[in-house]
Amino acid sequence: MALRGFCTGLKTTLRRGRACRGPVTSAFSGAEFALLQGHNSQPLLRPCCARQRDLAGQISFAAHAQALAETSAPEPAPSVYRIEVVTGDVRGAGTQAPAIVTLYGESGGSSDYVVGNEQDENGFERGSSKKYELSVEKDLGPLKRIHVEQCEPSVTDTGSGWFLDKIEVTGPDGQAVSFPCHSWIGKNDAGDISGPVSNQRNLIPCERLDLPAIQFQDLEQPLKVQASAIAVPHPEKVYGGIGKAVNKKKTGWGGEDAYFCTTGPHGMIGMGIADGVYQWREQGIDAGEFSRLLMHTALEAVEEGQPDVLKVMQAAASRVTAAGTQGSSTCCIVLVDTLHGRLASANVGDSGFMILGVTHNNPKPHVKFRTPQQEHQFGCPYQLGHHQAADPPEDAMLTALPLIAGDVIVMGSDGLFDNVADETILSEVQAQITAAKRASIIAQRLCAVAFNNSVDKDALTPYCAAATEAFDMVYSGGKKDDITVLVAHIQ
Repeated sequence: MALRGFCTGLKTTLRRGRACRGPVTSAFSGAEFALLQGHNSQPLLRPCCARQRDLAGQISFAAHAQALAETSAPEPAPSVYRIEVVTGDVRGAGTQAPAIVTLYGESGGSSDYVVGNEQDENGFERGSSKKYELSVEKDLGPLKRIHVEQCEPSVTDTGSGWFLDKIEVTGPDGQAVSFPCHSWIGKNDAGDISGPVSNQRNLIPCERLDLPAIQFQDLEQPLKVQASAIAVPHPEKVYGGIGKAVNKKKTGWGGEDAYFCTTGPHGMIGMGIADGVYQWREQGIDAGEFSRLLMHTALEAVEEGQPDVLKVMQAAASRVTAAGTQGSSTCCIVLVDTLHGRLASANVGDSGFMILGVTHNNPKPHVKFRTPQQEHQFGCPYQLGHHQAADPPEDAMLTALPLIAGDVIVMGSDGLFDNVADETILSEVQAQITAAKRASIIAQRLCAVAFNNSVDKDALTPYCAAATEAFDMVYSGGKKDDITVLVAHIQ
C-alpha cells in the first residue's frame, strides 16, 4: 500500500491473533474497546460503551461511560459472533482505513465494533479475508442486517476506496450467514468518484434476498437508442504504421481495440468492445485479429436474434477458437432490450461500461452503475484467449439492469477508464447533453479527453492512482494506449 494512512485519533495496541493477559484497550475517536483472547486466536472485541452520534456523525461515549462508572451491576454473559470480512479482488479494492461494523437482529442491535485497525496492518488488502470475534451484550436473534461504515483516513485519501465483497457471520448458535456487498464503500479507486458511493452501507443476508426480482414489462413506447463509437490507436502505433484506425457505421477498430454496435430483431440493440493484448506481437501474433473477430462474431449473433448476452460471448469465443486465431483480449458485450427497458451485460477484463442518469431518490445526474475491473492482479486483466491461462466466457461478470429514457451508457476500453475519472466522464457527458449534442459528438469528446490525459505526464488519472497503490510508489501522468469509446443515449 502506498502512502500509509490512518484513521483520525487511531492509537491502538489491538492486534489480530495475538494472545494477551487481561483486556487491552484501544482508543479510537473517543471509543474504548476491550480486547480479549478469542476462539482460534482471533480478536474478541467487546465495546466498553454504546454508540451515540452527534450531528457530525462522530462517536461519543461519554454519557454511557459515566453510567457504567456509577453502577456495579454485573454484566450479562456476552454472546460471541464470529465475522469474516472479505475484500474483493478488483483494482483498488484494498484500503488502509478501518471500518465500523454494527450487527442488527430481531432482538435488537449491537454496539459498534472497529475492525481493520490492527497495529501492524491497518485496513483491508485487496483479495484479503480477515476474521474477528465480537463479544456482543446479548443474543441478537436471527440477523437482519449489518451496518458497515468506513472510517476516514487522516493522512491521505490514496487507496481509501474499499471494494467490500461480503461479510460472513457465525452466530452463537453456530449458524453461518452471508451478507453480500460486492460494491464500493467510500471513494471508488477504480474511477475516482464519490457520487452515489457512500462510506456507509447496509448489508442484507443472502436468505433475505428472496425479494421479488425486477419485473421488465412491456413499455408503452419502446426506448430509442442513439449510439456512436470511435477508436483511436496508441500514438506510437500510428507513427509505426501498424495501428491505423477504422471507424464504420456498425464496427470499427484502432490498434488492438475493436468494437461493434448493431440492431437485432425484437427491439434488441447490441454493443461491444474488445481490447487485444499488444504484447502478443512480440511472438509474431496480432491480437487485433483476435479482438476484431470476437466483435464481428458477436455482431452477427445479435443480428441473428440471439437474446442471451452470455451466449453471444460464448459464440464469439467459440468462433475465434474454431478459426485458430491466436492472441487474447478483454471483452465487454451489452444488449439493450428497448421493448422492456432492460440492459444485460457480460464482461471479461478491464473494458467495461457505466450508466449515467437520474433516479427517484437522486434527481441529480450521477453514476448509476459502473463495472469494476476484473483483474488477476494489477495490470493483468481477465481475458479470452487461445492459451491455457486464458479465462473462459463463463467467468464473465453478468449484470441485468433497468433503463429509462435519459440514461446514457458509456462503454470503453481501459484506454478510456484508465485515463479519465468517472467524475470527468459524468461532467463531460452532461455538458454535451445540455448543449444538445449527439452521441457521436459525446464519444469524440470523451476520446479526446482520454487521449490528452494519456500523453500528459503530470495528469492525475485513475491509472496513476491505482499504480501508486499497487506498487507503493508515487506515480503521475496518463497511460498511452489504444482508446475506444462507445456512447448510447437512451431516449
